[in-house]
Amino acid sequence: MSDDVRYAKARGLRTRPVEAAGCLIVFTPERPKVHWLNLAGWYLFELSEGTPGERIAAEYAEAVAGQVPHDTALEQARTCLADLVERGILVAA
Repeated sequence: MSDDVRYAKARGLRTRPVEAAGCLIVFTPERPKVHWLNLAGWYLFELSEGTPGERIAAEYAEAVAGQVPHDTALEQARTCLADLVERGILVAA
C-alpha cells in the first residue's frame, strides 16, 4: 500500500448499523449486493474519508493494540481495505 493511496466510501451506498450484532450492513447499488461488515471492517469503513491508507492502518493498529500484534494489525487493515475496494464499498485513488 502506497502512502499516496487514499480511500473513500463509494457513492450511492446504503448503510444500516446493527449494533446488537456488532456489524454494519452495506448495500452497493452499482453491483447490487448486501454486505455485512464486522466491527473491524466497519471501523475501517468509517475511517475512509479520503484518508491515506497507511494512516487508516496505523489508526486501526492503535485501536486494537494489546489484542493484536502491531504488524499483524497493519496487515489485517491493509487486507481488509483491499477487500472493501474489491467489493465496491470503498474506492482507492
